[in-house]
Amino acid sequence: MLRYEEFKKEVLEGLMEICGSNAQIRIERILKNNGKHYDGVQIRVDGISGRVCPIVPLEWFYEVYCDGGMNIAGCVRTIHKISETGREEKEVLELAGRVMDWEQVRRNIYPILLSTEENQEMLREIVSNSMLDLSVGYIVRAEMDSRCISIKINYRMLESYGVSVGQLHRQALENLASDGYRFHDMRSFIIDLGCDVSDEPELEKIEPPEELFILTNEVRFYGAAGILDKELIREFADGRNFYILPSSIHETIFVPADDRVDVESYNCIVKIVNERFLDIEERLADHAYFYEAAADEIRVCA
Repeated sequence: MLRYEEFKKEVLEGLMEICGSNAQIRIERILKNNGKHYDGVQIRVDGISGRVCPIVPLEWFYEVYCDGGMNIAGCVRTIHKISETGREEKEVLELAGRVMDWEQVRRNIYPILLSTEENQEMLREIVSNSMLDLSVGYIVRAEMDSRCISIKINYRMLESYGVSVGQLHRQALENLASDGYRFHDMRSFIIDLGCDVSDEPELEKIEPPEELFILTNEVRFYGAAGILDKELIREFADGRNFYILPSSIHETIFVPADDRVDVESYNCIVKIVNERFLDIEERLADHAYFYEAAADEIRVCA
């Protein structure tokens, strides 16, 4: 992954290649409210007048690049398209203008859960807190072209916001509470995942439980973070203990704890689903968790 200054150089070279020698491409340091600045790209083409040339916030594209949402070529093409039309990609410009401003984005900040072990490099860059063997990260989330996009909040963004990690965490949990999380009654864990157990002898040996509940948010995007909502889980459990299966970063599955299936069987299910049915980037953990109602806490089953 390129550092910001290297990214700027690559984007400039890419734009020059697309626009040709008639274009004047500049990166300007734009002053915002309260002394804040951002880097903006402006493209002017010789011989074309009467058209407003938008200033495209470059740092927003760098965050998208770091988050894996676009490669450098995609950033170059999108910046060029915005500059060429002066009006298209309105949603991109609007989000880019907000992403570094706390008051603009605070209602769009949500927590996410990530594997600590598998994300060591990323966790050095983004703001996070620990939860058991997982890490709680934070994203700015928006909808674009009927799909969710997100930018993980790094320390440069946090500094721009002028808030503490604690304030960021509290705001994210407040937003999570109103993000449409609920438990969906599912008759079969395997059927819900679209898995064919005929080729999975380990799963065939396990008698599926009668009750299965999937917890996720309304948009089913980074919905595994729902286990951070203690009040929601407490009310749902109503005094019962549950095993929690991290089926992906987007949802978790709650299974009532009983004597019919032991914890090793649940760990086996999680590992098989991770290996056979999930993309690597969607995996959360390779074992189950346990919610103990009396203690009102979640612990690792590994």
